[in-house]
Amino acid sequence: MKKIILLLAVILSAAGVSASNADATGQEKLAAAFIRNNDLWIKTGNSEKQITQGGYIRYPRWSNDGKWIAYTKGEERPELLLYNTETLRTHRIGPGSHVEWAPNADRLVFQNDGNLSIVYADHPDRIENKPIADHTGSYSWLPDGKGLLYSKVADLLPGGGWTDVQLYTVKLKPGREVTEQKLFFQFKSESDGFFAVTTSSFKWSADGRWIAFLALPTASLSADGNTLCFLSSNAKTFVKSGQMLNQSNWFQWSPKRSQLAYIEGTGREASQNKRLTIVEDIASLRQKAYTPNGFADNDFDWQDDRTITVQRVRETSQVGNTAPYLSNVPLERGEQTAVTQPPSDNGDYYPLFISENEHRKFSWVRASSTAGAVMLAEPNGLRPTAWIDRLSLASDYYGRRDWSQVIDYK
Repeated sequence: MKKIILLLAVILSAAGVSASNADATGQEKLAAAFIRNNDLWIKTGNSEKQITQGGYIRYPRWSNDGKWIAYTKGEERPELLLYNTETLRTHRIGPGSHVEWAPNADRLVFQNDGNLSIVYADHPDRIENKPIADHTGSYSWLPDGKGLLYSKVADLLPGGGWTDVQLYTVKLKPGREVTEQKLFFQFKSESDGFFAVTTSSFKWSADGRWIAFLALPTASLSADGNTLCFLSSNAKTFVKSGQMLNQSNWFQWSPKRSQLAYIEGTGREASQNKRLTIVEDIASLRQKAYTPNGFADNDFDWQDDRTITVQRVRETSQVGNTAPYLSNVPLERGEQTAVTQPPSDNGDYYPLFISENEHRKFSWVRASSTAGAVMLAEPNGLRPTAWIDRLSLASDYYGRRDWSQVIDYK
């Protein structure tokens, strides 16, 4: 056996591959667009490149094929720009935010003051921007990338009350044509203690049978609670579930099962009354909470269909005075265990499991009150290393941070 190991080491050495390099293969292929000192940077493996100089850059978003990075510039009224990673050119689209690339083409959709528009970026020298709809709440691409599902904001009626919340589909023809919108579903804005005027974005279960989204009331009420809803993909069954905050990454479908995990609980403070909960059966709304007493859970990701890694903190009423860590939560059996131990004055946030070819990495953000770092480890949390340093902090709202403001993985 020793001879075999020695022979393997000689072969690797002759090929110019060290054991440490072989272990780091997944890291070398990993790429991220991130924000440092409010500028856009790209990191591929161990190589970093600064893309912008000056301006308040946020929300980097890779296209599905990695040719484009969309991002916003400006804090008060952001502009949408596209950076082409092949031509190295930047294209200004105009005022806009909430960007989402198609899952299978160089097309993106964005919003500006409730107006929904599509950008065709399949030809770098012939970028075209077309309006789709107005008075929209939120949207998502259909799973096949051939159209969109979006919500209309309800209107306040002159005599009081609100119009119904309406969901529409729009299909895209081959080329650059947009078909007419079609009413997909509508629900009453007010009924039996329920109130909503619009929705969040939409998420489909792995088998495509269910669509999950949040029904959102007016802004002041939405800051403290929103209703998690399920709609069958044929629009025949509509189910209202628990209450939660308007955080898009706080409700996620299992990778392969029709089970949804979400952070249940009202109140805008991140460190109080926030419980990791699994909806095990949608029709009966059978669900189970996994957060221990005395703790609060926030960001999470599915490691697989049976295990979730969650950002956890001891419950407290002191906003911002928290140092979260990451914990593994087995759904069927076994004990919940901490997988990170952040140093003093730091917290661990935003767990993500990233697949790159045959390699899989576990990533998270480790942050103090002044700056952050992107950490990488094996899926089991072993061999953690700091991959990106001096990451700009995402904005804080009652202890919650949307880290997708400052990093996106290719």
